[in-house]
Amino acid sequence: MNGPLAGLRGIVLTQAWAGSYCTSLLGLMGADVVQIEVRMRPDSWRGAYDGPLPARLKDVPTAEHPWNCNFLYNSVNLNKRCITLDLQKPAGIETFRRLLPFADFVAENFSPRVLGNLGIDYEAMKAIKPDVILCSLSAYGHSGPWANVPGIGGTIEPTSGMSALLGYPGEAPLNSGQMYPDAVAGLNAFGAIIAAIHHRNCTGEGQYIDLSMQEANLTFAAEAAMEYLRTGRQRPRMGNRHPAFAPHGIYRCSGTEQWVAVACESEADWVAFKAALGSPGTLDVPEFATNAARKANEDALDREIAALTVVLTREAAVAAFQGAGLAAAPVLDAAEVANAPGLRAREMVVEVTHPETGTWPQAAAPWRYSRSGRPPVRPAPRLGEHTLEVLAELIGTIHEEYDALVAAGVSGTGPPD
Repeated sequence: MNGPLAGLRGIVLTQAWAGSYCTSLLGLMGADVVQIEVRMRPDSWRGAYDGPLPARLKDVPTAEHPWNCNFLYNSVNLNKRCITLDLQKPAGIETFRRLLPFADFVAENFSPRVLGNLGIDYEAMKAIKPDVILCSLSAYGHSGPWANVPGIGGTIEPTSGMSALLGYPGEAPLNSGQMYPDAVAGLNAFGAIIAAIHHRNCTGEGQYIDLSMQEANLTFAAEAAMEYLRTGRQRPRMGNRHPAFAPHGIYRCSGTEQWVAVACESEADWVAFKAALGSPGTLDVPEFATNAARKANEDALDREIAALTVVLTREAAVAAFQGAGLAAAPVLDAAEVANAPGLRAREMVVEVTHPETGTWPQAAAPWRYSRSGRPPVRPAPRLGEHTLEVLAELIGTIHEEYDALVAAGVSGTGPPD
């Protein structure tokens, strides 16, 4: 492996989105990430054993097993190896303890009681690997009155304050519909593990990271939270508007669901904006003469702008606004994002070939390195694909010992017998 984390290893118990995304990013930086899964309860993002194949894979001859073909799972588990161990069986937990000395970090996103119930909480891990770094991702952290309250991205959005800001003036608060807090928590946990690795390099000390999804997502509402704490004022929902600038929004263009995003942050921007639209007289009125006037008449302003952009193609509107030096961009759907030239050129979106699903675009890492190579992007692992390989490499397990684990229901590569 190349990358700044080459030579480091994680033994991780992550699943679904937040934890899996965090540990995939570590793999994309070059770490050897060994993910432990359980055959009896496959990762929810793998889906059920009896689930259908995705519709777009119906005619792909190599797509045999639905649990290896779920696009959700395969998108957030790049650059990992997968082993299966049932940690509720003595042989499974013993195997985990034997693997732990080879781990630089461990990550998990169970509910707070699980590791303790399994006998492998942080103190137990330290007794085996004194400088281990353990990161726990949970909804509300492992301490405090909400510690044992279950949560997912859709419940974290309102409790972190994000939903209070998401929506349109005078209307109800909204959720994003994307379980967005999972990605935010995963990114924060990734940064925390990197910081812990740096700290250990300097001091020799490991540490425990207790990450709350709620607190991580509060950072995305930080300005509004501070405003409320300092003034008692709750910021209203503004849609795509800005607290100070106008115009600042998303405007319809010709065609179906075609939109342009554009902002004016100064009076010079406003002059350029009008020129880009052909200096229409409908915008050259006293009600729009200054930024303060435009904010006071923003509903009318947005109606006038929408009437002008709706006759333009999205590409023409973007070219006109960007050509005038304005902050402007097309609003892209998911397929357009996957094929965006800038993301492709940066290799943020790359083609990855999975042994069952075939070749598909995947979101990789957004960074490049000046002093180390960039690790190749490998597909998400199939369930239990690397168990024998990892156990043999790290603790010397031979085929007969692995076969005994499979016979006991501790390990294996597919549905339990």
